Amino acid sequence: MAYLFLFQIGPVQAFIAQARRTHDLFIGSYILSELASAGVLAASHLPGFSSIYPVLDHGAVKGGAPHRFLFQSDEAPETAAAVVRSAVENRWLTGFADPVGRLVANADLSTGWHDTFRRQSTNWMEFYWAAVPYDSKYHGESYRKVSAAIAQRKYTRTFLAVEEPGDKCTLTGMQSALSVNWKALRNHIHDHDQIVLRSNEKIGTIALIKRLAAYALEAEQMPIPDYKHFLSTSHIAQDNPNASEESLKKKDVAGYLAVLHMDGDQIGKRISQLKDAKQHTDFSNKLAEFASKVPDIIHKYGGKTGTLVYAGGDDVLALLPLSKVLKCAWEISKQFTESTRMPGYDDLTASAGIAITPDDLPLDRALELARDAEEKAKEKYGRNAVVVVEAHGTGQMREAGAKWEIINFVLDMQELFEAHTLSGKLGYDLQVLSHDLPGDDLRPAREAEVKRLIGRRTAEGVSHDQKKKIDTLTNLMIQLVEAKHEHEQTVVPYWSDMANWVILARFLAQGGRRESEMEAQS
Repeated sequence: MAYLFLFQIGPVQAFIAQARRTHDLFIGSYILSELASAGVLAASHLPGFSSIYPVLDHGAVKGGAPHRFLFQSDEAPETAAAVVRSAVENRWLTGFADPVGRLVANADLSTGWHDTFRRQSTNWMEFYWAAVPYDSKYHGESYRKVSAAIAQRKYTRTFLAVEEPGDKCTLTGMQSALSVNWKALRNHIHDHDQIVLRSNEKIGTIALIKRLAAYALEAEQMPIPDYKHFLSTSHIAQDNPNASEESLKKKDVAGYLAVLHMDGDQIGKRISQLKDAKQHTDFSNKLAEFASKVPDIIHKYGGKTGTLVYAGGDDVLALLPLSKVLKCAWEISKQFTESTRMPGYDDLTASAGIAITPDDLPLDRALELARDAEEKAKEKYGRNAVVVVEAHGTGQMREAGAKWEIINFVLDMQELFEAHTLSGKLGYDLQVLSHDLPGDDLRPAREAEVKRLIGRRTAEGVSHDQKKKIDTLTNLMIQLVEAKHEHEQTVVPYWSDMANWVILARFLAQGGRRESEMEAQS
């Protein structure tokens, strides 16, 4: 009998986002991809196996392995699940946990940490699966059933009651910190500047494995690809891959990092509409094609510092220098629509969240802001949208959201600010306008006031061409907020959003300098 299987491993967001360093982030993503690959490859040996998502290409996972994978097999569900689970757990233990354990043991000959290390390394993973009888004539219905089944299984997840005494891991906040001789361990890996293992950190097993996996595997001649090329947040923020650590610490201007999190819109709905397994596999190939093109886009706009963390299926996470993030994000969203286009179906879209944060903000917080912004792009701005959240060193937060069409407008506004054609106070004027002139009945008054404000904030002596460009952007600004589009939506929902986009354009024009620095030059 044929079955449709859906597996999911995790915890995904927590495992990846619990990162203080970019290397933690990279390794967390790499490990999950390797675990999923092990599960998919083990499933490929089951009787009657047929891959649906992701697609296998000559025995390898095409486009990287996502944490959810779908396949067809004639094997009994319990047997298939046991085979897949065993492969995933074995890849974790033999490929990551055990090598790190040996590395620590070589540095610290004491045994006080061994039991805790083994316990913590074997009870953290979430593993869910569901299977339904499969009829190729009703592929979409089978997919809906197996998706509903795994969602129900996750609602009844099993929580292990494990006591974690003593000081907690400063990275995860959950596991007990290991009683390792940290000084000896730092000496063993030549971490004399405490870049890998800092003196103010107390690390549990999962955090330690992510922190040391690359060192352990290199010592056993199994190096992780690209690990050494993964730059720090400061290098990315300063857009300087060759800067020394000393020069980064002495920087005079605040460095700002852009974290991009992008996700396809309504992918589950699209999959449930597909007619058969062949269409589903074709769609999976299109997702793999999209993922394969993301690195080139990151390199095109991010240069030597733009850093892709992962691009799996419809999901993208990247770290970018501030000046490149808007163009890069928009290009990726357009590539997603192009790559996933299918005859007979509406084009798919993607939504993104971008967190702009000081490079010394804890990385896990920056990731959280980007993820929350992406959710707002879908829920508050109706998908096919982007939300940018600015987090300044003063604790001030500013959010701007709109449909993707806003990007060209923001870039044009940025050019005007860079040329000192417009005063930086314009965005704050628009904030006042959004408060003082609300409601549809005041639309003519708002339009007149916008034109007056822009005229007031235009520098003296501008050329005819500059004045023409300002007039064009003024009319476009009004249209983006006021003109109703399909389903009664505008590109920018409110003037408060537009005010924040204008302030963002000014911030980009100033190279991401602090508010106090920008105010001084207004």
